[in-house]
Amino acid sequence: MHSKYSFARLLLLVAIGCGLSAAAQADEAKPEDKAMPKVTFEEHVQAIFRQHCVSCHGQDNPKSDLRTDNYAALMRGGASGEVIEPGDIDASRLWKLVSHEEAPEMPPKQDKLPEAQLTLIKQWIAGGALEKSSSVAKVKAKPKVELSAASGAGKPEGPAPMPEKLSRKPVVYTPRASAVTAIASSPWAPLVAIAGQKQILLYNSDTRQLLSVLPFTEGMPQVLKFSRSGGLLLAGGGRGGQAGKVVVFDVRTGERVTEIGDELDAVLAADINDDHTRIALGGPNRVVRIYSVEDGSVVHEIRKHTDWICSLEFSPDGALLATADRGGGMFVWEAETAREFQNLKGHTLGITAVSWRIDGNLLASSSEDTTIKLWEMENGTVVKNWAAHPGGATSVSFGRDGRLVTTGRDKLAKIWDQNGAAQKPLEPFGDIALRATFTHDAARVVAGDWSGEIRLSDTAEGKLLGRLAANPPTLAMLVEAETARAAAAQAAATQAAAELAALEKGAGEKAAAVAAAAERLKAAQAEAEKLAAEKAAADKALADKAAAVKAAADAAAQAAASAVQAAQEKVASDIAEAAQAAAAKAEAAKAATAKTEPAPPAAPK
Repeated sequence: MHSKYSFARLLLLVAIGCGLSAAAQADEAKPEDKAMPKVTFEEHVQAIFRQHCVSCHGQDNPKSDLRTDNYAALMRGGASGEVIEPGDIDASRLWKLVSHEEAPEMPPKQDKLPEAQLTLIKQWIAGGALEKSSSVAKVKAKPKVELSAASGAGKPEGPAPMPEKLSRKPVVYTPRASAVTAIASSPWAPLVAIAGQKQILLYNSDTRQLLSVLPFTEGMPQVLKFSRSGGLLLAGGGRGGQAGKVVVFDVRTGERVTEIGDELDAVLAADINDDHTRIALGGPNRVVRIYSVEDGSVVHEIRKHTDWICSLEFSPDGALLATADRGGGMFVWEAETAREFQNLKGHTLGITAVSWRIDGNLLASSSEDTTIKLWEMENGTVVKNWAAHPGGATSVSFGRDGRLVTTGRDKLAKIWDQNGAAQKPLEPFGDIALRATFTHDAARVVAGDWSGEIRLSDTAEGKLLGRLAANPPTLAMLVEAETARAAAAQAAATQAAAELAALEKGAGEKAAAVAAAAERLKAAQAEAEKLAAEKAAADKALADKAAAVKAAADAAAQAAASAVQAAQEKVASDIAEAAQAAAAKAEAAKAATAKTEPAPPAAPK
């Protein structure tokens, strides 16, 4: 029971907040006095243009081929086309420039025109941009958008619808973002719609660029749905306890195609069928109303629900309508007759969202009882059931590839296959996760929480790719931020220039030191070469001297050897001669002795 009452509190707080903010907007958006005097070019506006504009846009040298001194020339426009759209302030570029809503602000490098003059210009354009008091206003009729579509309409021929040069100026900016009450994704284009205070933000889901801001003056959008072709965007909401309505926008032009319903409370659930002929809505009054888009009449009223209707959705082929309430009641109706087709019983607490699979054969539901259920339509039975989020599931949405994305009170957005198996986990939010949807190609998930944080995540890896602003800054804030960035860049450039000058000075000194060192190195190299040459000459002289000494030594040795040999030969000769002389002397002595000795006696006979 606690979860049920918590959900009721959530919706009630949102509804109360919507009522306060929408009331404030209503005061801001009060229409001007219908008794507005006729304002003409000749009597009122021409003097203003001559005072401020003809110096740049006169007959002599009109910049951008735009003249403001002549009525016919002004109405022709300039190089970029017409600048005045009679009867339509928002479509008149001249007004956006002189009111400083867009750049380049006019007059250039000057303050905005005085308020009284701006009021005259605005009244002149709104009154049909008359030339003189006798002129009759010729306001161009706004283009009509064909609402009808073939039954079962799917992918459109040619490029998928995307916003075309629409205003990105926020309707409201607050210091703190509000809870993300609704997110929708185009079925064929990289386009997501996000509910904000009194406005709807359109982002490119590939680039994360804000493409457009659609005013929703009725209050806070509680539900957003793209048509099956992606060409229309349905928004339902209002002011809690006061009023509710559904508005259908043309995605390309941002125009309001139609407005449906006049509820006494905020619309919490709504959808448009496949051929754009029916719109169903519901809310706290517990009644489902099905309207004819053609004339805005109520075709059917369904009074079977016993609690707030929190979600409803036509089947892809438009044959069935699923509706669900805060008390756990869920039904499927024949869309054409509003006869009950199935009573789907199974959830024990409030149902927060329903979503059809692309083929219409399965219906998914999320509930405060924590579960996600998949229902088949033949017998109205549950084919899959799993506990998805402790504390309660706050939304469920089928992707084109059959996977589901859910959010819950556990602060998580989760991706599942149709068997209830969890895919790659996504990073937890800081608060209750409220809404999530796949992008057109099911490659990304866009999810938002109670604090207003909106994340874009990769479905394959669960990686966080970036965030989308639920409360984008105003033009003045962007200009201020750009001015601050420019000042910071100028300061950085000044500092960089000073540092460069210091570096250049230091570099010059270092270059001189390097040049001097180079000269010293050159002299040292020359000295080294000289010393090397001298060393080479000395080494050669030394080598020559050594060779001479060696030759002399060799000659002396040879001479000494010859002398020794000669001496040896002489000694040998002398010895030989001495020996010979000694022998001769001995023989002589012997002979002398023989002469002196007596003859030996004769031997006896």
